[in-house]
Amino acid sequence: MSSSPKLKRRFERIRPLDQIEVAVVRAATERPGWLSPSALNALRYVLSLARVEVVPLPDGEVDLGGAFDGLRDRVVESLGPWVLDASAGIEHDEVASAVPFLVDLAEKARAAALTLYQGRLTAAHLDAEVCHKALIVVAGGGGGSGYVYGGAFKLLHEVGWSPSMIVGTSIGSLLGLFRARHKDLALDPLLSLADRTDWRSVFMLPAVRNRYGVPATLRLYLRKTIAHLFQHPTEPRTLQIGELPIPFRVVVAGLNSAGLTRDMSYYEHLADAVVGDSGPTWSALRRTIGGVASALTELVARPTVLKEIVLGGDDLTRQFDVVDAVGFSTAVPGLIHYDILRDDPHMHSLMDRLFARHGVARLIDGGLVNNVPSRIAWEHVQRGDIGTRNAFVLAMDCFAPQLTRNVLMHPIQRLVRPQVASNAPYAGLTKTFVHVLSPLDVVPDARKVDQALRAGYREMEGDRALLRALQQPLRGLDGAWGDAGPPRIKSA
Repeated sequence: MSSSPKLKRRFERIRPLDQIEVAVVRAATERPGWLSPSALNALRYVLSLARVEVVPLPDGEVDLGGAFDGLRDRVVESLGPWVLDASAGIEHDEVASAVPFLVDLAEKARAAALTLYQGRLTAAHLDAEVCHKALIVVAGGGGGSGYVYGGAFKLLHEVGWSPSMIVGTSIGSLLGLFRARHKDLALDPLLSLADRTDWRSVFMLPAVRNRYGVPATLRLYLRKTIAHLFQHPTEPRTLQIGELPIPFRVVVAGLNSAGLTRDMSYYEHLADAVVGDSGPTWSALRRTIGGVASALTELVARPTVLKEIVLGGDDLTRQFDVVDAVGFSTAVPGLIHYDILRDDPHMHSLMDRLFARHGVARLIDGGLVNNVPSRIAWEHVQRGDIGTRNAFVLAMDCFAPQLTRNVLMHPIQRLVRPQVASNAPYAGLTKTFVHVLSPLDVVPDARKVDQALRAGYREMEGDRALLRALQQPLRGLDGAWGDAGPPRIKSA
């Protein structure tokens, strides 16, 4: 699914500003004393102001149009050569020298905008949009490798940055769901679940009917495993996506079965040889990985067959059962089948309307259309889903090929790399985790889950200073320099 022309133009305008801010903040954390705290605050305020096009209000929003276009262009002209185009990294002196000039431009642009929109926009509302940055977390797919995300959530919690939205694909949707369940971090349910869950309680081998999913070797009994953790507090049902404390989006792939070259029955036994009594085995996988990868490649290579669908971002899909959403997003064709076969008139009606809207007949693993959906996260912020458009997108990827690890999964990992790469520009930071569980470890025991959480925390530690700095609210430009005055301009 491609962006609308309006969002594409918005992305092209503000991406350089986002890149400059992250680069400057990282440089400031790595080289203490390069910019004073007041100068860094002022520069970040300028960058944030230059991005503003819409300001949310308690009773709506104000569209400022191109009020800050001139400021944005001057900022990119002044800093781009020293930050974005610098071959040896940031040119520190040149950036510091430009700050007073850019602050002066920003003060004038801000005053002009407040005058132009007087009666509709106040300084307080404008500064609220400029000074507070929301965190959006994107959690990509990758089977058991995704348990590493729990450690990253723990570090973000320590930094004091709670997600304002979570967007997940496949295993990322499962870990994201656990995080979206509470405003405060709660990892104990994940560890307790691993303590009392094994392969046989999550998957079953017997073939079952299929209605909304693609048949596969394994039937995923996700409701039996986790539904009790996501019960509505007053009604006898599971929570819907729109009822979660943290806004949540789930990526699934819609399948147009009319475009398939194979009969559905082909997928039902595609991976039978992979599964032993205690789950998938490496020895069996060697014999069948080629067939699984070939089938998935066939789906991905035919754009008329698959359609990217986001659950949770509109009035219809906000009513989607959270367990069903995650179940479909993790359903790998040929390997894992998820479906809604229970008596649930609400979900059956919703599925019929969803299929009619998108022209699809089945839902499958979201990783086949967008394995690290940073673009989706960015677009949902920019269309106003959380109010503010001032957000930092942190994307987490657990499924990048590694030369000496998970070698048998490389064909599938390489299959999704192009769309992962196309999403990367929409994230302020894409964190690629290395010390991960095997993708086949989808039902790890408590020891392995703890191992994954610790690994994720350690790997995220290297970005703690950057994340902490970006999380800090900015001060306004009034008295920006403090007693020290503005930084000295470098002489020619």
